[in-house]
Amino acid sequence: MYNPALNTITVDDKLLALQQSEFPDLYEANAVEQRSYKVATSDLAALGLDAYAGNGVYVYTGTERHPHLVPLNPDYQFDNVDLDRLITVCLNREWERLPSAPRRGLLVMGPKGTGKSSYLAQRLARQGIPAARMSWGPNMTSADSVYSRTLVGGDIVVEPGALWQAAEGGYPAIIEEIDLAQPAELAALNDLIDIGRYTIPETGEVIVAKRGFCVFATCNSMFMEDRAGGYAGTRQQNIAVLDRFFKFVMEHASEKAEADFIAKLYPEMDDDVVKGYARFMTMIHRAADPMSGFADGKGTTHRLSLDFGRRNLIDWLDLTASFEYLEKPGFNVPLYALRPVYTAVLTDAEQATVNALFELVFGSK
Repeated sequence: MYNPALNTITVDDKLLALQQSEFPDLYEANAVEQRSYKVATSDLAALGLDAYAGNGVYVYTGTERHPHLVPLNPDYQFDNVDLDRLITVCLNREWERLPSAPRRGLLVMGPKGTGKSSYLAQRLARQGIPAARMSWGPNMTSADSVYSRTLVGGDIVVEPGALWQAAEGGYPAIIEEIDLAQPAELAALNDLIDIGRYTIPETGEVIVAKRGFCVFATCNSMFMEDRAGGYAGTRQQNIAVLDRFFKFVMEHASEKAEADFIAKLYPEMDDDVVKGYARFMTMIHRAADPMSGFADGKGTTHRLSLDFGRRNLIDWLDLTASFEYLEKPGFNVPLYALRPVYTAVLTDAEQATVNALFELVFGSK
């Protein structure tokens, strides 16, 4: 789905004349570079984000068929004010910085399932901005993220990869699992991330990024020691690389925020049930914290090796609705639906822990 609000924004001759005199970078993108889309300005409220009214942003129009634009989820809840502010800053800064000023993307860190990647992608989709997404693998080189090499008839053919396509297209790239990179390989991208230039060794061709290109990244480990073993293969990174990003730690939502999220997503759900699910989520998060665990007040501290994120929550609630017909035969439907979403990959002892936490919240049936 494409944000219909973008269809109301047109870049006509009058606007181009204004851009030429007051916003030369926009004019160059629209009239000189002849991109496949147009760049204009709008307000977040006009794009469907009423909570952020008054925040002016840059939008791309005519991108509805762009392969790197994710489908818009009209029900997505943008409920992280601090993260939203930083995304706005990064996107606006790219169009307003001096040509000599470095690019700055955003590194979003935090536990799995907090919605780091989906928040970035949906926020960009609101503005019609494509983003080339890639996941870093432990054996990848810096070149692999920029281009691929294919042997054709005895000759090496170089084809653009995610970062090259984004740089050439003038829109952001999102690197997921950036903490899996070997530090030296990631450091080799410093110039591309910082000043938008990269030289292809095989051909000598120099990639020069267009205005609008910046790099966002996500990771779970926060580049610290993995005490629980849940982030195998992660590595600390060179500070010179990290300095090229603004940093943000995305935590799990508070119990109240989780309840608000569930209530908006499932408005027909009873309020007490909504609060129960939110309370259960909080217990799971604490039990999955290797430094604390969840103390139930009865002398037992519950511990889990795997956390439970919002995407798990949505799958769980959707599956619970799908299995509603099992209530008559006497199934505990929420507990039954939890297994294929979460508990099936836990040890027997951890499954017993989840069942105990579930019983603390919802009681036994």
